[in-house]
Amino acid sequence: MESSASLWKNTSFLKLWLAQMTANIGDQCYSFALLWYLLQATKSGTALSLLAIPEMVAGLLFYLIGGVLADRYSPRLLMVGADLARILVVITVGIMALFGIEQFSFFLIAQFFLGLFSSLFQPARTVALKAIVPLEHLGRANAILDTTFRTVRILAPMTIGLFASSVPLSTLFFVNAASYLLSVFFLYAIRGSLHSRTDTSASKMTPRQYMQDITVGIGELKRNHMLLLILLFSNLGFVVWVVCYNVGFPFLAERLDQGNGSTLAILMGFYGIGNLLGSLYMSRAYYTRHLFVILIGWGFQAGGFLLLTLGSTHHWIAFFAAAIAGVGGPVIGIPTVTAIQLKAADENTGKVYAINMLMFTFFGMLSSSLGAIWLGVLPVAYLFLISGLFLTGICTIGFWLERRSHTEKHQSHSA
Repeated sequence: MESSASLWKNTSFLKLWLAQMTANIGDQCYSFALLWYLLQATKSGTALSLLAIPEMVAGLLFYLIGGVLADRYSPRLLMVGADLARILVVITVGIMALFGIEQFSFFLIAQFFLGLFSSLFQPARTVALKAIVPLEHLGRANAILDTTFRTVRILAPMTIGLFASSVPLSTLFFVNAASYLLSVFFLYAIRGSLHSRTDTSASKMTPRQYMQDITVGIGELKRNHMLLLILLFSNLGFVVWVVCYNVGFPFLAERLDQGNGSTLAILMGFYGIGNLLGSLYMSRAYYTRHLFVILIGWGFQAGGFLLLTLGSTHHWIAFFAAAIAGVGGPVIGIPTVTAIQLKAADENTGKVYAINMLMFTFFGMLSSSLGAIWLGVLPVAYLFLISGLFLTGICTIGFWLERRSHTEKHQSHSA
């Protein structure tokens, strides 16, 4: 409890937490409004499924640039700049909705720019957290931010739905802009702890310098074998996770007896409850073997997916299995970010985090492609069975490698 109290007394962390909480609430408003507006405009589920692609492409193009900038310049100013840019984007989308503009390509462009500025924001936030929180509190700090995000994601849609019924839908986009403005206020108020990593008075970086910095970040992973394993095994499971969540869950809900939209909402709700329980546990857990914990998280996912193979005939099994799988999300994500902050050198933290996000985006896009191939070819139970077995195989190999690495490290210390 002492660490908890000292963390909340850290005014810089408190401001960062407030900034993220307000932005998270606004993001939920934006997501709800965008999906509902485009559904009414296009009447196409295919169109809605395309919305994630521009953000992924932006991530592939700009995450490494964001990582380099986060390591070289003030993460506070980078976060402020990214939020100010996102304000302009969401206001533009709100104006389009206000005037009834329905050209789908405009919204895809907006999603690309939001992905671009998120690619600059997230590495800066990771570096900032490492600068303002003592190393021994990083795991708990990451867990608090994660718990806040998941709590907002569960509770906000109900409130937003009631609010949206009494105001024009475009209002929600402007609410998101206001939330980013509040985030800017809190982030800019963080002073003293965050400063430029290098001399920003120097001339602008050249493409050659960017490539040199990226090479340095890759070199960090070549030297740090355990960190490389953490990044690999924390992301490899997303080859099947994305298709299970985005395709498997809707198909399973459709096949449940008397399944409908509410069944899918409940299924995802139970997954969200599992997320929150996992995040709450991680906020109080103490661990040093990050890869071991990550593999336990994938074990929860594997168990949940295998149990979902029985869920097409029994609602309660499907809901319980979704909750079990949901527990694994934070148990994977929180140790991954914490390990990057602890194990990467200060001058490479942003770049290593960016490489992690590139791996996540790559495997996520691969999973989406597999979903397009699988769609309708096999029963949904086979999808969860194959995915569960795949994750079980990952865990088996990962535990063997982690144990061997831990034993070698222990023997070298003993010698």
